[in-house]
Amino acid sequence: MEAIILENVNIVKSVRSSRDEVLLELSDIAINAGYAKPGYAQAIIERENQYPTGLHIPDIEVAIPHADTEWSIKPSLTIAILDQPVTFGSMDGTGGDVMAKLVFMLTIEEPKDHIDFLRAFSGVIGQPDILMDFARTANPSCMFEKIRKNLPDRTGNKNQSK
Repeated sequence: MEAIILENVNIVKSVRSSRDEVLLELSDIAINAGYAKPGYAQAIIERENQYPTGLHIPDIEVAIPHADTEWSIKPSLTIAILDQPVTFGSMDGTGGDVMAKLVFMLTIEEPKDHIDFLRAFSGVIGQPDILMDFARTANPSCMFEKIRKNLPDRTGNKNQSK
């Protein structure tokens, strides 16, 4: 996956009030940008129903939804900064609902890419102040720098030079 996913990014400030409304909004953006195929919205909602993606993070909760690879055209990240948090199920199945303020929707070409992104994103999870700063400013540079360093390059190694 390398950092290609961070080259195909859309960020939106959203006033949607439910999980499905947010997922529909982000899916429309990804489809219109050429990152996902028509039908992506329904596929991501169905997948989220089966495999919730909410993460409890101190001070700011997030969700990282994606649909199966057959719905993706190329790797991308479409991010919603929500005016008011919306309810997602917890990824680990514990701790009740996640009130997500940030939603990071992925389009992925390989199932392994989702795991690679989650591993890379874990560096940001450990520093919620980075997420809170992003939610305030909509400037992803600090967050992306941390993610980019933890994404594997084409050889499977972390991108230490970036």
